[in-house]
Amino acid sequence: MPKSRQSSDTKEKKEKIFYEHGKDGLSLALSIAETEEDKALRKTEKNRRVQEHRYGRHDRASGKKNRLEETKAMIAKQRVRAKKEKAKSRKGQLKQEECGRASTSKRAVAETAATTPRKRVSFA
Repeated sequence: MPKSRQSSDTKEKKEKIFYEHGKDGLSLALSIAETEEDKALRKTEKNRRVQEHRYGRHDRASGKKNRLEETKAMIAKQRVRAKKEKAKSRKGQLKQEECGRASTSKRAVAETAATTPRKRVSFA
């Protein structure tokens, strides 16, 4: 224990300062609180400005995105319409060809059946 006594003896003791009736301490605490509050207000105001700026950009970007989506939808509608028209034209062509082939195809089937016998396939 003698070592601890030596280290404590070498340190100088600081005198405690007492404020009269706590007025000085109270004013110091108030000034510190005001500065901290000002810092916090500046930070929140700065963050609001940054957020407003970001939202402004977002609105512009969303407008562009909306236009892009609209054009994509219009292109898709045009593709579907073209596909339907193409299908209708194919059906019309097939009907015309079937009408012309109907009489000839029945004769052709009858002739091929008469000339060549069908081969039978058996699966083992």
